[in-house]
This record gives sequence, C-alpha cells and structure tokens, in this order.
Amino acid sequence: METRTEDPRALALALIAEILEFEVSAVRGSDRLREDLGMDSLGSLELLSSIGHELKLEIELEDAMDLRTVDDACDFVEQRYAAARGAARVPAP
Repeated sequence: METRTEDPRALALALIAEILEFEVSAVRGSDRLREDLGMDSLGSLELLSSIGHELKLEIELEDAMDLRTVDDACDFVEQRYAAARGAARVPAP
C-alpha cells in the first residue's frame, strides 16, 4: 500500500477495507467495526499497527480501546495525525 499521508481519513478507510477484505465503497462511517464488519482483536491490532506505520505515529493500544465505528477510527486517525503534525511544527524552546 502506498502512503497517503495527505488524507488520513482515506488511509483509515482503505486500511479497514484491506484488513477486512471489503471494497472501500462498501465500508460506511456508521458501520460498527466488530458487530457489522466482523473485525476481531487481531484485525484491530493490525489496523493500529498499519495506521502507525503508514502515518509514522506511535499509537498505544489503550488509546484506541473506545473505537467502535468506522467514523470513530477515522476521527481518531485524523486527530492523531493533526496532533503529530502540529507538534512537529512547534520549534523547541
């Protein structure tokens, strides 16, 4: 997978679809990761690992425990990406 750091939401959607072997167009924001899409614990770990790798972020498992829906995952990725990029721009004192 090529890195698409310019659009973290699209990256999250693509990774969810890839891990669950769905077409991206079949994944909806309101879909629940476990109940609707069948993501298991291993899939969740793979998703977090892939997101961290693609966006060059450190993501702790505990930080992502409350992700229930595709929108939750996308919002989480967007927030982490924005925070990491903002921190990278702040000059050291």
